[in-house]
Amino acid sequence: MINIIADKDIPNLDNHLNELLDSNFFRIKYLHYLDININTIKDCEVLLVRSTIQVNESLLKETNIKFVGSATAGINHLDMNYLNKNNIQWDYAPGCNSSSVTHYILAVFAELIDQSKLNYNSKIGIVGYGNIGKKIANYLYSLGFTVLINDPFLKDPSLVDIKEILDCDLISLHVPYIEDGDHPTQNLIDEKELLELKNKILINSSRGGIVNEKALLKQKSITYISDVWNNEPLPSKALVKQSLISTPHIAGYSKQGKLNSSKLVAYSVARYIEASKNMNPFNFKDPSDKKVPHYEPTDLESQPYPLHVFKDSFNIKSISSCERKCKPIKNEFLSKAFNQMRSSHPKRDDYDSKEFIEKYT
Repeated sequence: MINIIADKDIPNLDNHLNELLDSNFFRIKYLHYLDININTIKDCEVLLVRSTIQVNESLLKETNIKFVGSATAGINHLDMNYLNKNNIQWDYAPGCNSSSVTHYILAVFAELIDQSKLNYNSKIGIVGYGNIGKKIANYLYSLGFTVLINDPFLKDPSLVDIKEILDCDLISLHVPYIEDGDHPTQNLIDEKELLELKNKILINSSRGGIVNEKALLKQKSITYISDVWNNEPLPSKALVKQSLISTPHIAGYSKQGKLNSSKLVAYSVARYIEASKNMNPFNFKDPSDKKVPHYEPTDLESQPYPLHVFKDSFNIKSISSCERKCKPIKNEFLSKAFNQMRSSHPKRDDYDSKEFIEKYT
């Protein structure tokens, strides 16, 4: 019997696991993320989390954890060096909420156009051409925008270097948080880059550490829009106020994004248990010959609705207003307020989901 501890806010996990595994071979217990600690997970083998938990030595030391699954598209909350060094297997859910974040970015575009800060002749720079960057670029191309793309990991002659990106009217960041290696992204947008962005627009929906926030606070002419912050859930109140739009890390919080992440993490657990020496193969519903069932989107280019529909369906301005109005006396209050805004984020469908298309066409 494999014991699993899971964040209670990973949706439909029971159903997904029961579709893949004989229930006699695992036992799952759900906890609020604030209750996941070294004592509550001590005797379990599998830990399933979201980005709200820092998975590192202080959490895992002297526990029996052998596998960590994260129902997230990012991994900077996972101490991969510690996990790898201690032979703890891990997996996550890349691309699970790419449509949700794309929806957020395009709603921001619609808001900027309404405020006359952007127009269809503006030149757009996208840093990071992965699941999200490609979807945004494809839609913007279809609207006639000039789009330049930078991604040092891709050998594509049509992509440009970061200097050309900084010449754009708007720059949108879609990169993972990486502290070292050939292409680190920690403070990717630093003092030097920020000087090039005076009187321009910068959108960050990746991770807080990708932009040097202290340096950004000195550049009042930059129109900054962010969903992610250093030191979450205690973002810089000064930067929240300085930003044109500031939201509490909810860009990826669509219904389909959450369901995708849950399915992907369930498959990761199934693969881990399948490889376990204690598993009886005759009682295992092998998922290896099945495609992981994402909630497949429709082609971007075929979308029948204009840009303003993204804004109509995702009231970013209202969400930003709530975060700005939060006036905490103590950091503890701000932390609770930030997490409360995330947990109470309205249910919304991805713009390329069947449900959304049926509603807005």
